[in-house]
Amino acid sequence: TLSRRRASSARRFGPVGTVFCIGRPVFRSQIARDLALLLDLDPAVTAWSCLPAVVELASADGEIVNHVPDFRVVGSEGRESFLDAGETGLTPIGPTITYRTIPEDEIRVEPALANAREMMRYAKRVVPLGDRVRLLAYLEEMSPITLIEAASAMRESPEPIGAVVALALKRVIALEWRETPIGPETQVRSRCRQN
Repeated sequence: TLSRRRASSARRFGPVGTVFCIGRPVFRSQIARDLALLLDLDPAVTAWSCLPAVVELASADGEIVNHVPDFRVVGSEGRESFLDAGETGLTPIGPTITYRTIPEDEIRVEPALANAREMMRYAKRVVPLGDRVRLLAYLEEMSPITLIEAASAMRESPEPIGAVVALALKRVIALEWRETPIGPETQVRSRCRQN
């Protein structure tokens, strides 16, 4: 595992920000990085880590293979699973390991992936408490609102739209990012009112 992590750490795949990654974000390929973007935005994922451990899996001909998956994912119910970006032809050898592959065509769905890349630019942004409280109060009265309306509540942040996106990344609020490119009319909701 260590040698695979070292080999992968020499390669850089953007964007660099992450939100719920535990440990160092290290990716084998751009498709793995793209899947990690979606993991950070998936409300059913509470944490994930890269190239986590050697797992015994079965190849197509039934041979036992030692494999390091791209990710270990912890779901909101606390269950752990291993994921690979792209097809590997491997399957779990028993019920104790949860492993699956995510095909490239499920990862590279637009405009969701382009939106996720743009949003991740704000992963490390710190939003002032006053702006967060103002936006949450606004959403309590008016949810849903547009992105441009949400940005108008950001008085202390130098980049208001980036502040709204940062709050969405940290799951303080919900932002519609999967179906259409993010723009002025993108819907922003209180997480407690999200359906």
